[in-house]
Amino acid sequence: MENLTEYLDKTLVPLETKVREYLNIERDIRILDVELLSLQSMKSDYNPEQHDLEQDMQEGKKNEMNDKEQKMSELLNKYKQLRTEVINMLPEKNKFIEINLGYGPSMVGYFTIDHETRRQLPEPVLRVVH
Repeated sequence: MENLTEYLDKTLVPLETKVREYLNIERDIRILDVELLSLQSMKSDYNPEQHDLEQDMQEGKKNEMNDKEQKMSELLNKYKQLRTEVINMLPEKNKFIEINLGYGPSMVGYFTIDHETRRQLPEPVLRVVH
């Protein structure tokens, strides 16, 4: 019979903590993204097709950013950093690891191959199922 309590392993606590932090940053980014879109849509000359915050930041337009855009830039940088840290903590790629995020078993994995087509993904994906 399969061990259904593997996710309670104490050695997974650092990974669980890092995944929780990653998910919290992801939530903060979504909330701030909605705020930014709401503020921008109130401008009479706003065109959503022409505005890309991430691209603006990469092109060095940080001088023109307001406080919320600056906060978004910081959150995105932290998000990328946490993603890398979580990936480095995972023992294997292309496999889910069961962890405990506080409400039963959850899973986290880093995938380079699409599980349906078995083809290489253009960009590796970190997946958290909770």
